Amino acid sequence: MKQLVNPSIVLDNHPQGAAKTSNFRIANQPIGALKPGEFLIENTWLSMDPYTRPRLNENTAYVEPIKLGEVIQGETIGKVVESNSPKYQVGDMVFTFSGWQKYCVGNDTDFMTYRLPDTVLSPTIFLSVAGTPGRAAYFGLNKIAKPKAGETMVVSAASGAVGSVAGQLGKMAGCRVVGIAGSEDKCRYVVDELGFDVCVNYKSDNLGEEIEAACPNGVDIYFENVGGRISALVARHLNEGARVPICGSAALYNKGKDVDVSTLSRFYSSLPSAPENRFFLVTEWINDYASSINWLTAAAESGQLKFRETVTEGLENAPQAFVELLEGKHFGKQLVRV
Repeated sequence: MKQLVNPSIVLDNHPQGAAKTSNFRIANQPIGALKPGEFLIENTWLSMDPYTRPRLNENTAYVEPIKLGEVIQGETIGKVVESNSPKYQVGDMVFTFSGWQKYCVGNDTDFMTYRLPDTVLSPTIFLSVAGTPGRAAYFGLNKIAKPKAGETMVVSAASGAVGSVAGQLGKMAGCRVVGIAGSEDKCRYVVDELGFDVCVNYKSDNLGEEIEAACPNGVDIYFENVGGRISALVARHLNEGARVPICGSAALYNKGKDVDVSTLSRFYSSLPSAPENRFFLVTEWINDYASSINWLTAAAESGQLKFRETVTEGLENAPQAFVELLEGKHFGKQLVRV
């Protein structure tokens, strides 16, 4: 293999408050010869994920922080361009956890790397509706919330990669689904395209009243993505026996301080009629990945699950795409085409 230079985005300094593009820099590293069992991936797509933000802090409570000078970690899709492994052939499209870089050396013993299933859609679905965001919605609903027909379900960050799938799954289960999103355009998308029953703008001066009006029979399921003020307002309407899958707390990510994932659970557990609630990670159901991917892929291909992707061009623009993701300027899944 000829010597290649691998451009990558690394952490230059820890954010103080909101993340900025100046927290990152481009680095170039040489790639050496492949060892037995290794293969070279040329990344074509990078996933931008809100949960990356706490890892940019100097210290984190529940995940390993990204150190200064390290590649920003994240999910990617790429093509095998050279292989020293019998399991992967040149031309294979693969998913892996390579991070914000052009190339990645994979190893055929890595369980986080797998060949993409065939699909008539763009392979980007394995970073969005049939990837970790889709699985988060799928497992959060099926394993924790267990929706029943006629129940009321509220979804925060409803136009995002996770919330948009969660709400549609709730509709499939026969729920009345109320979305919460950050603009009138996003609310229209959530109702008109995704099929939610109603969506309220969290920037409204009358958010509490709008949530109450949208949920006249209270709330049976709250799919938690954000935390903060929205959670406190929704909690007022939780019915006895309500369930709260806690997927994330995006309202806290850009505060520049460590995120304690137990905070939201303690809040819900302290309520007079405490709902069933817990923070979850999709890796809890890693043995169900294959079946979930197959189901989500089929649902997306048939049009049963609708989705949208926001694409930024160029590896060098990944920091800007990430900042805009945290500012809520995206629809659906935020991706970078390398």
